[in-house]
Amino acid sequence: MEGNIRARVFISCGQQKESDEIRVARDIAEKLDMMGFEPYIAVAEQTLKGVKENIFQKLGESEYIIFVDFKRERLFTSENDRFEDTERHRGSLFSHQELAIATYLGIECMAFQEEGVKKDDGILRFIQANCIPFTDTDRHSLADAVAKKVKEAGWKASWRNELVLTREGARQYEDVNQVDRDGRKQSSARFYHMKVVNHHQKEIARNCAVYLEKIENLPTGEVVTPELVEFKWKGLLTSTVNIPPRQSRYIDAFHINYTMPKTVNLGINQFIVDYSGYYATYTLWTAIDHRLSFVIFSENFAPVRQIFRLHMGDKLDDVEFYPESEDPDSSTAAQ
Repeated sequence: MEGNIRARVFISCGQQKESDEIRVARDIAEKLDMMGFEPYIAVAEQTLKGVKENIFQKLGESEYIIFVDFKRERLFTSENDRFEDTERHRGSLFSHQELAIATYLGIECMAFQEEGVKKDDGILRFIQANCIPFTDTDRHSLADAVAKKVKEAGWKASWRNELVLTREGARQYEDVNQVDRDGRKQSSARFYHMKVVNHHQKEIARNCAVYLEKIENLPTGEVVTPELVEFKWKGLLTSTVNIPPRQSRYIDAFHINYTMPKTVNLGINQFIVDYSGYYATYTLWTAIDHRLSFVIFSENFAPVRQIFRLHMGDKLDDVEFYPESEDPDSSTAAQ
């Protein structure tokens, strides 16, 4: 549901153990959490794998970044074999690296800089971040200052830069009278849909397509990796669609004919298929449980994968189809 969507904020903040920087970062995270955001404090990693799997992944998933530039070592210049004190300090190298990546990714940033840090240093020289200054005596109240500036900037907590593939309940379906192209009734069938939701607050998801990547027969453990075929969007002939911000579109996941209640016809787009072998591959002939792995591709959003469980029985009313991570007894899925 919409209330469960929380914008993610990456907190790039120095964390010298002998200082109060860790406490300041935690205070900022607590304030943002109370405002409805989902904060993440970037922790220095010791291995390349940790940086890739934690720092880079979390940064790439974030909607916003809070950059806090604490003072580090004093800066000196060398002239005539003498070192001159600049009365300035360098900032946190690790935080500046994270800011550079966030800038490349286009993540909205809010920057705070401790007085005494060299101005317009590193990446700040190029991005014109307009850092909000604070003093070392302000550290105890920095979290309040961050919260105030976030409100003034109009940051919204109830959105995400992502698509979600879900269901509206494990037993959702629509009964449909199928007709041929001449308008003659062929048979009655029960259609089960997946819902693709665009949780972005202002970006249209362009050219979205859904594919089935893997079929797993749960009783036998047999896995089939079918050739990719675009699935059909509900009520449309096209293989791709655009999804406006905070809106959703539906995919025909599969249908079951009343005359063949134990046969599942997976929802590939019959209007673009010109090979009968695909229909054989995308038909489940026996009433047993399966695990189905789907993926959404979009021109301007990251790919999203979701595994669904399909439970079959002796009759149509036994069918359950739901994301594996969700409770099948839930009346509605996350929207």
